[in-house]
Amino acid sequence: MRIFLLLFLLSLFGFGVAVMRIEINRSGRTISQLQNEVEIKEARNQYLQLEISRLAGPKTIIQLAEDKLGMVPAKPHEIVVLKEK
Repeated sequence: MRIFLLLFLLSLFGFGVAVMRIEINRSGRTISQLQNEVEIKEARNQYLQLEISRLAGPKTIIQLAEDKLGMVPAKPHEIVVLKEK
């Protein structure tokens, strides 16, 4: 009787260890996938930061204003300064 109880307890312990190993492997895969997602998002963020820096430059803004909005810089004789009362 004792031997059956001992075998049952050992089997139960082995089953518990197997289940824990499966969960650890599953968690490891999830962590790895999340780390890959973070790396991808960080690289995308870095690219977007560079794109913001490039687009925020005065030359780019002037070019976009001319091309898309038809705006051109005012000539000096076209500028009128109004004084406050």
